Amino acid sequence: MITGEERLREFLAELYGNVVGYEGLPSRTQAERAQVIERELADVVKDFETWVAKELPGVNTAITQKQLAPVTPPTREDWEKRSGRK
Repeated sequence: MITGEERLREFLAELYGNVVGYEGLPSRTQAERAQVIERELADVVKDFETWVAKELPGVNTAITQKQLAPVTPPTREDWEKRSGRK
């Protein structure tokens, strides 16, 4: 099964390869493709945030009843710090 994440990653990798593989400026089509990928990624982020707000409280209630620690999604800043991005 191909997930949205894999599809976005593949599209972005293809665009990146096309842009860096050519010595000239990115074409209008490539710039437009980057904008489309950016909007698609924003949709994925929004869907995830909606899921977290709706479903995670119930999941955390169930797992804390089993004496387990609740799931806490990392903030963007935490993720960047742990991945060495900043």
